[in-house]
Amino acid sequence: MNEDCRRRVAFKTPIGEMSIIYSENPFILHRVLLPGNTTNYSTIVLFPDLSSDRSIQKKVTETANLICNTIICNTIKGRSFVIPWDLFLWEGVTELQQAVYKQTAMIPYGNLSTYKEIARRIGRPTAYRFVGTALAKNPFPVLIPCHRVIRSDNKIGGFGGGSKLKQLLINAEASGSPLHI
Repeated sequence: MNEDCRRRVAFKTPIGEMSIIYSENPFILHRVLLPGNTTNYSTIVLFPDLSSDRSIQKKVTETANLICNTIICNTIKGRSFVIPWDLFLWEGVTELQQAVYKQTAMIPYGNLSTYKEIARRIGRPTAYRFVGTALAKNPFPVLIPCHRVIRSDNKIGGFGGGSKLKQLLINAEASGSPLHI
């Protein structure tokens, strides 16, 4: 897919400014960018994009709100939400990586799992490094809660937003208290 068709919208969240990368026709989510991710995309759209089709504006707003509400409600208040799998573009993502993401999405709020446990759940018990690599490439962080996956030795492991943000999210879920940035 041509990157010129992709748009980027930045918006504020309780953990900092995040962005989504999407295509308009049909609306499909390419990536969620965590705070500090400086991935360069050709079009940056001010939020909300007043030049865009109203139905696209609505979907962009709903997606941004879903991310913010996921951080606020799921991470802070422990509420569950439905992952919009049908909106995700899986271009360049293998079926095995998708299996990792779907297993990761099943980790309940406030709980942690290990890379090794996720590997076991996808039927590849020795593929824990693969799981770590797949989660490092998670195109939809926060919606797919890769921050809930740690190493078997209880060390935090990697995270696209950095270990400090990963620990912040884990701590907020464990305590059920608001995020403090």
